[in-house]
Amino acid sequence: MRRRAGIFIDGTNLYFIQKNFLNAKIDIIKFIDYFKKDYDIYNVFFYLAYKEEDEKQEKFLKLLAFSGVTVVKKPVKQLKDGTLKGDLDVDIAIDMLLTKDNYDTAILCSGDSDFERLVYTLRNFGKEVICVSTKESSSLELVNASDRYIDLKDILPFIRLE
Repeated sequence: MRRRAGIFIDGTNLYFIQKNFLNAKIDIIKFIDYFKKDYDIYNVFFYLAYKEEDEKQEKFLKLLAFSGVTVVKKPVKQLKDGTLKGDLDVDIAIDMLLTKDNYDTAILCSGDSDFERLVYTLRNFGKEVICVSTKESSSLELVNASDRYIDLKDILPFIRLE
């Protein structure tokens, strides 16, 4: 019997990885299809801090939604020092915990060390957790906590946006 998986994509983290470490864009649908070979995907969640009135970004989010991806978004906030912040880590953690009965394996596309405790918690519930990121952007703590680690560079030929 095939295992059921939930895919949780930290969109802001993924954008940073594509821009700084992959020098390539990832096709989210191909990314999902890559995991469909081995798992029955119960749902895909894509989290993004977005810039309001960014038409290109809005078009991308609509494409995801119409492809069956659950899009969770928050507008970016400008802090007093001028920096931009759009943090969805808590949203990801809550969704991964609230939906844990719907999957055997959680595929977390992020390298953020903030998820270390979440991963240990999910594993205590008997869930397998796969971390998908790049070595340059993955915290050692998160990789160590996960059952498996997949480097995006290794699967890039299968998920690259053409």
